[in-house]
Amino acid sequence: MKYILSCLLIFINLLNLSAQSIHSKIDSLIQAYAAINKFNGNIVITRYGKTIIEGSYGYRDISKKIKLSGDDTFQIASLTKTFTAVLILKLIEEKQLSLDTRITEFFPKIHPETNITIAHLLNHTSGIREVLRNESFKQRIISGKKTDRKELVMYFSTQPLDFEPGSTFSYSNSGYDLLGFVAERVTGMDYGSAVKRYLFTPLGMTGSGFDYLRFKGSKKTVPYEYISTRRQVLAPIWDWSWTGASGGLYTNMDDLLKWNDALKYNRVISANSLEKSYERIQGDYGLGWFIDSYYGKTVAYHPGNLEGATSYFGRIPQDDICIIMLINQTSTWIETIAAKLIAILYEKPYTLPVPKQSVELSPEMLKRYAGRYDVSSAYQTVILLLNNQLYLQTAGQKPFRIYAENENKFFVEDSNMSIAISADKAGKLTLVIRDGLTTKSGEHL
Repeated sequence: MKYILSCLLIFINLLNLSAQSIHSKIDSLIQAYAAINKFNGNIVITRYGKTIIEGSYGYRDISKKIKLSGDDTFQIASLTKTFTAVLILKLIEEKQLSLDTRITEFFPKIHPETNITIAHLLNHTSGIREVLRNESFKQRIISGKKTDRKELVMYFSTQPLDFEPGSTFSYSNSGYDLLGFVAERVTGMDYGSAVKRYLFTPLGMTGSGFDYLRFKGSKKTVPYEYISTRRQVLAPIWDWSWTGASGGLYTNMDDLLKWNDALKYNRVISANSLEKSYERIQGDYGLGWFIDSYYGKTVAYHPGNLEGATSYFGRIPQDDICIIMLINQTSTWIETIAAKLIAILYEKPYTLPVPKQSVELSPEMLKRYAGRYDVSSAYQTVILLLNNQLYLQTAGQKPFRIYAENENKFFVEDSNMSIAISADKAGKLTLVIRDGLTTKSGEHL
């Protein structure tokens, strides 16, 4: 008996040491991303209901020197789509909709010549034109102007489809905004009220809501386009009329843990509905979730990205793992971080991020890259060669130095901006500038 007890104690101690090691590795990973200005936010990971790590890294409000805490509120951007999808599946279980319901039952003018269904919208296979591809709309978003359902429905109706419904996966905010309009028609209430009535209130998610611009809570995080010790760039909060059911919700860590429990214990939709939503239909997407596989485990997840807001909610049902990250800054690294977190959880190899290092290019290559690039009339772009160094000048602004990471990739110090230059078979150069979530490109003139 003593031998059995001793073995049991050794096993428990080994588990505790493993948990401590995983906690330490995760903390070191997040600290490393914070050190290169890629993580300012909160994280929590649970397994079998127990917390592996819960931490806050950075600031809720830098100007006031207020550090983040676990109960702070964040915009969740496209993570909103999982809530919209579950709301629609709830209405389907209540027999108020079906996956085969045609969108023309609610909006007869939206491409009646085709058979666009609820399933197509949920899976991003409707072919409906993406609103954010419209430059005039993007300018209105940036300037803080509103839109409304009538204008958006008109846009969906008059713009040609990108492809035959059901034939191709193409991620679409427009499709989810339209699902929000459908939910409004079915429930008789606006989208924010419907989510509160069907999801937030029954689950006790008191820190969650819709329309971050209007939210006045004391735990509201300030959104930033960029954060470093030397400079911070504030990000505007988009009006809810543009984000809608595709990206207009806000929440906190505690409420997302309640959300995880609600999914796990089928408190909103049945296990059968959830399992169906986790099945790939087109691309790596089900019904409101991206579906991936790591180390033989299925991962259902969704990221969220707006200027000033980044989120991640992932579940590995087989091992009851939940990964949540909420960040109040623009970041394109969230899925990379999540992949490394999963590697740590399964004790697989991973690497820590390191600051970018510059390399020297030959004088011939520097000279080749210099010149004008046909990006757009409003964003005239020139790469200048000054004293054997490259500088980028855009839209008539002051030139700034760009550093070569390798022969084709460049970075800007203390900035989210990255630049890539590639050549086609004929040697024609194409410049791609990524600044946060914005991408611009042009050919060498």
